[in-house]
Order: sequence, then C-alpha cells, then structure tokens
Amino acid sequence: MSTSEEWEQMVRAARRYYLDDAPKKQIGEELGVSRFKVARLLEQARDQGVVTITIQDAGLHVPTLSAAVADHLGLSRATVIESTGSDAEVRRQVGEAAAELLGDTLRAGEVLGLAWGRTLTAMSASMPPLPPMDVVQLTGAIGTDLADSPVEVVRRVALRSGGSARPIFAPLVVDSPETAEALRRQPDVAAALELFDDLTTAVVSVGSWDPPESQLLRTIGEPEQAELLGRGVVAEVASILVSDAGDPVAPDFQARCLTITAEQMRRIPRVVAAAGGARKARALAAVVRAGLVTELVCDRALAEAVLGLPGVPPVARGTR
Repeated sequence: MSTSEEWEQMVRAARRYYLDDAPKKQIGEELGVSRFKVARLLEQARDQGVVTITIQDAGLHVPTLSAAVADHLGLSRATVIESTGSDAEVRRQVGEAAAELLGDTLRAGEVLGLAWGRTLTAMSASMPPLPPMDVVQLTGAIGTDLADSPVEVVRRVALRSGGSARPIFAPLVVDSPETAEALRRQPDVAAALELFDDLTTAVVSVGSWDPPESQLLRTIGEPEQAELLGRGVVAEVASILVSDAGDPVAPDFQARCLTITAEQMRRIPRVVAAAGGARKARALAAVVRAGLVTELVCDRALAEAVLGLPGVPPVARGTR
C-alpha cells in the first residue's frame, strides 16, 4: 500500500470513528482490515495531528485548587475556575463565575457595593436574578467607554435585583483635593457615599501596577505614573493604592479620588475580588495583605501563580 493510500485509510477511519460515531468493527469491515488495525490507525491519526481533541472546560470549578488558594491567602472562600482563550475571554469567564457566586449567596436586604473594571463589566452582563437590595457605586467613573463605566455596571446589577441604584456621576480622579471635596458634597454623590458604611458585600477588581495591568494606571500621566511607582505602588483596588507589604501608599493621590476609603473597605463584612491572569498574582497578594479582600474568584493561571508566592496570614480587618 502506498503512503498516500495509508494516509487516506487513516483519515477515513478517523472520520468514521470521531464524526460518524461508527464502531471499530464496522469501520474495519468497510476498509477491509481488522478492528485492531483500525485502533492503530486511530492512534496514528492522533499522533500525526490528523485528529486533535479539545476539551471545553472553561468555567469549570477546581475545588482542590480553590481550597489551597483560600488557605494560602487566608481568605474565607476562593472560587477557582478553568479558563481558556484571550485575555478578554478569561475576563468574561471569571466575570460569569463571580455572577454565579453572587446569585447563589446574596440575600434580600443587603447593600451591595460595586467597583469598576472589565471583569466586573463582564460579571454585570451575566448576572442572574438577585433578591431585592440597594446597589452602590464605589468609585467615580474613568475613561470614555460607557459600556465599561461603573455607572453601567451598577445599573445592570440593580435591574437584576429590582432594588435601588446609587451611581456616582463624577470622575474618579480630579485635579485637586478641593475639587474632590466639592464633588463629594453634591447631593447625588453624597447619597452614594453615605451608604458606604452600610455595605454588607462589595465586589472589586484588582489592578496591577508592576507588572502593569491596570486601567487606572493607563489613564494618569506618565510623570505621575513614575512618581507613584517610585513610592512603591504595586496594586490598587477601587483606586486605593498599596505596596507589596499591603501598606497604603500616596494618601495625597487618594484625596483627589472619589472613592471608598481603605478604612471603609476593611469594615465591609464581605469583599469579593474578581481577577484573572498570572500577571496579577503579586497585586492580589498585596491587596489581601492590606485587608481589602475576604473572598476571591479567579482562574487557574492566577491561582497557580499566587501559590508560588509567600503565603498571607489571616489579616485583622476593621469592625463596625
């Protein structure tokens, strides 16, 4: 038998077996070979790349890894999922897992705070129906893409609960503390800020400054970027900047932001971080050390990367 005939026989066997679901004995009869020969042809088809098998496991929970990450970071809960595809697809998969978790665990009467970020945008797009609750925006807006705006995230989630939405129609970062303070006194903004001390659950994304994986970092000027990095910023949650050790950095920058404070964040009983990608491991560990996170939803890549870093002992958080 020529090489081309052998190749044709292998392809025909693979097509009948994998696409038509034909049994090996039947394929052998059609090709005039034994079923054992068919088995060898199918093995060759896989070895030579004629047949490739892809398992669509994106979004599948990994309980053992979840438990290991929760213990390593001193968190009350971690949900680790399998992910695949581009960065945008990973964000969508992590966002869907976070939406599923909230749908299963939120209760009527809660006050839910939402930060901003592309993972949270994906979460809001797949949020299941929720019990009635107030939904509060934790930061002002950044950028010009309305689809990724925290106002839109809050609106979508509030619609799923039937509760009230408390947006902040103001920028996240302004030019001076005086401007920020004036905006905080605006009635609509003040109404949202007043609910920060009543929050029962918050959901945040994690921004990495080193390596750079942060929308906030990209929106400020290069001189200020360099200055803040020089002061030790490695991560941010809701524009709260922290160092590797979890210490707050640059309170002067924070004074120019319309956002929840670190002290208020630490008093929230439950803060869920949603993040994906190994590049955010260092940033995640930093915000956990800062006491800004109690739970995590992430993908396998981030989970395995953070397990390669030193563990984080349980962090004492503020009380009301």
